[in-house]
Amino acid sequence: MSEEKHISKHSGSLFNLSVWEEAWRNQSTASKYNMKSVAFDATEAFERWAREYHQQSFTEEGKQRSERIIGWIENQGVNFDGLSILDIGAASGIFTIPFATKGATVTAVEPSELLVSLMKETIPASLTSSIDITSERFEDISIQDKGWEKKYDFAFASMCPAMSNWETIEQAISTAQKYVYISTMAGPKEHTLIDELKEVVGVYPSYSAGDMGYMQQLLYLKDYSYTTLITKETSFIEMPVEEVVDKLKEWLSTYGLPADEDSLALAEQYIRDTYNDGMVTFSRGGKFGKILIQLEQPNMKVVRTKEY
Repeated sequence: MSEEKHISKHSGSLFNLSVWEEAWRNQSTASKYNMKSVAFDATEAFERWAREYHQQSFTEEGKQRSERIIGWIENQGVNFDGLSILDIGAASGIFTIPFATKGATVTAVEPSELLVSLMKETIPASLTSSIDITSERFEDISIQDKGWEKKYDFAFASMCPAMSNWETIEQAISTAQKYVYISTMAGPKEHTLIDELKEVVGVYPSYSAGDMGYMQQLLYLKDYSYTTLITKETSFIEMPVEEVVDKLKEWLSTYGLPADEDSLALAEQYIRDTYNDGMVTFSRGGKFGKILIQLEQPNMKVVRTKEY
């Protein structure tokens, strides 16, 4: 095949909507493991994660992270005061509450009863009239039946698992009049201890590209106007050996590694031998993509800093 024909063939795929939609659908399907087949109690693991996530979200560090994201959105010309917002996958309110504090009215969509309960405990009494909670999975909601078509000024979805295919992205866009914000992984999750354990058990799961590339390419091909930001965020963790051993089954399963008795024994022996001072240190994180879609005014905005 000549170089010109080779380039032409790949250019055709690059600008082919159906190719990208199918590729993303296959990626999303491949990246989800069957909850019925995992080797740990998924319900118990989720509840533990939900409580930890809630606690971390409302620490000073967690609130500063939310403020950075909100600040980036404001720097694109968004004023939250008086805005109506659909917060998709609201968790325990880490963005819902600051949105309402800034003067927005918010419909928070969150299917987890535990996270909804934690959100209700956290919302200040002064903001309850500004926040409405819908305890349903966004992907199961009929926008037409809800009367949500173009109902909201802003549809917002931060690291929401539902935003893993074009159909759900389009559903989110259909609820908004002015803006849509979506954040997702922009590459594989990074976990240095899991990398070590891949060597131990001799299994190397296939590369996961994350959803950002597919979403950005489809938005481009579908002629949307949007602003993007890619950040790399890493946390350094120090954890007691016994706590790591307790989490091994859950972690191995989540990262696509075998969690049978032999693999668990190998992993545990490695942890105990390698970290014999009683503490395990590792880092985890990855690249995260943020997209703000401009629906009402797709032209470039001029944002000036305040003069004091």
